[in-house]
Amino acid sequence: MTQKQFINALAKNAGMTTTEASDTMDAFAALITDCILDDQTVMLQGFGSFEKKTKAERKMYNPSTKDYRTIPGSTTIAFKPSTLLKDKLNPGQ
Repeated sequence: MTQKQFINALAKNAGMTTTEASDTMDAFAALITDCILDDQTVMLQGFGSFEKKTKAERKMYNPSTKDYRTIPGSTTIAFKPSTLLKDKLNPGQ
């Protein structure tokens, strides 16, 4: 589903215009981004949580050159689905 399709579906489901749905989605994404940048975890009940994860520096072995290379650490965003969402994705397990 593309962003445009998502916005149209959101507008239809929420009974709003596509402009309002687009503004709502932009505000939602900006809010999550701001919270992540402030080291806050965003938990959406029944959906999951978004949090900032820091990956440590590591060494990688290149078998072609038989040499080790250092991969610098990085920061990324992790999403952990809620138990309710997992149960919907895997019914009967």
